[in-house]
Amino acid sequence: MRKYQDIEAKELSKAFDPEQYVVVDVRTDEEYQEGHIPGAAHIPYDEMENRFHELEHAKDKPVLLVCRSGRRSVIAAEVLAQKGFEQLFNLKGGMLEWNGPVSKE
Repeated sequence: MRKYQDIEAKELSKAFDPEQYVVVDVRTDEEYQEGHIPGAAHIPYDEMENRFHELEHAKDKPVLLVCRSGRRSVIAAEVLAQKGFEQLFNLKGGMLEWNGPVSKE
């Protein structure tokens, strides 16, 4: 059984509330710098196993995982599920389909 839920990027970007989720971008440094959802934490998916503790404050909150297309974020969601996170959401379609706000800061 999957430990995360998919959320369509096109749908979420229409009515995105940054207070609703702890957003975690799991792309590479270069991809993140090119543009990310404002306020997103940045932990590349291949570092999640060693850096998940940085998200301990969000263990009981909805966590939205974001990558380019929605594949790497699934891997990150599976890691966080193994670490006890329960409210995990995968941005299906990723930044390729995201039409909401983007930051380069």
